[in-house]
Amino acid sequence: YTFSEKACDVMTSRHLAVIALEGNTVESIEALLASCSYQGFPVVTNRDEMLVVGFIARYSLQRVITKCRQHSKVAGTTKIVFSPEQSDSGSTYVDLSPWLDQSPIQIGETAPLDRLIEMFRALGLRYLLVTHNGQLVGVVKKKDILEHIEVHRRGMSERREDNSL
Repeated sequence: YTFSEKACDVMTSRHLAVIALEGNTVESIEALLASCSYQGFPVVTNRDEMLVVGFIARYSLQRVITKCRQHSKVAGTTKIVFSPEQSDSGSTYVDLSPWLDQSPIQIGETAPLDRLIEMFRALGLRYLLVTHNGQLVGVVKKKDILEHIEVHRRGMSERREDNSL
């Protein structure tokens, strides 16, 4: 099949669950994990700029938060950072930088759908971040691509059936 659509036509842009680089606590990360079932989260500079800093897997967040909660010095209000430079000297914090993918695969919003499909196949991807000048505008999951292909396939077979009548 060949597609004329672009990345922006199949991406999820509403209800993007992102983590801002600053202002997070153990409780806010726990609340995010409880509020959705996404397998990972883009980390952005802030919710206004939405410049991509990295990506962190749900499994990593859950594992680190669970382990931290067992430590007596970690409370719900304990600050979460993504680099040691963000921490206040002397205060307790949780550093997530070892689990942050600082170079997640990104593609421009006008990239052809055929290129996305090829990237998913060749690289074995589960998601792609869709950006416009480095600003996060959406996410394409493997499931989105598969659903789009299935809808296209059904449409093609229905057209063949209509033409044979």
